[in-house]
Amino acid sequence: MEREKRIRSGKLLEVEFYPVFENGRKVPNRTPKSKSSTPEQQKYNTTQAIKKFVRLVNTNFDNTDLFMSPTYLPQNAPQNEAEARRDIVNYLRRVKTKRTSELRKAQKQLAAAPDNKDLAKRCGKLAEPFRYIYVIEKQTYKTGINKGRHNWHFHIFLTGGLDRDILEDMWPKGIRVNTHRFQPERFGPEAAARYCSKDPQGSKRFVYSRNLKKPIIAPPRDGKITPRGVERLALDRVDDREYWERRHKGYKFIRCFARFNVFNGHWYISVVMYKADSKTEIPTWQTEWLEE
Repeated sequence: MEREKRIRSGKLLEVEFYPVFENGRKVPNRTPKSKSSTPEQQKYNTTQAIKKFVRLVNTNFDNTDLFMSPTYLPQNAPQNEAEARRDIVNYLRRVKTKRTSELRKAQKQLAAAPDNKDLAKRCGKLAEPFRYIYVIEKQTYKTGINKGRHNWHFHIFLTGGLDRDILEDMWPKGIRVNTHRFQPERFGPEAAARYCSKDPQGSKRFVYSRNLKKPIIAPPRDGKITPRGVERLALDRVDDREYWERRHKGYKFIRCFARFNVFNGHWYISVVMYKADSKTEIPTWQTEWLEE
């Protein structure tokens, strides 16, 4: 039996087709008692982590939110990951506190100027729960006076509302912060994948606040299409933009990826689409993170 699974994360829609047994359990994709090799397992783990990361970003952040990349001056950089993570946790705690104080100020200003639409929007954004996701990246200097020392870069998605200058001034550890308005259409999953796919060296690939919203997974459609039907999609519809956009009204086609499993004789398909109208910029994502 073939299953069609639909995952919505913000404006992103993923549609997957894969085989399951009658009880809903996935059909094995390798021979019994065989195990994937270490490189294969690492690739699979990385792919799953990237998918989770991309979905969480698209679900929780939009163009009213921010993306920042703080780092350290080389001489100020901690030489162990635990201390670096303490720094970013403390920073995010200060940002949360700052949002509360700025909200109070903005609410007082709005009370005195109730017709100020920009101020009303800022109050609304500051009143939202503070959410974040960050990735930590390690760098080891190979030459120069810092040879052998480590530095750390953070890539953070966080709820907007605070001025970018305020956020940058609040990071006391370095001179480079680089805060930008998050632009989902231009950012692209492949950029997220670049941060997330680097060797975590035993640590978590990414960390996020507990209050993140989860992607919406629709009830699976089982048995609505035959294996032969999935095969036809894989062979004839991979690049058929019009077909997929007719099938999912309101979404624009980005990419379809299909692969054949020689062990179980089934096709696997993943389709990526983006909710958009005629004025929306369609992402030019590469979506390599789809390929398992």
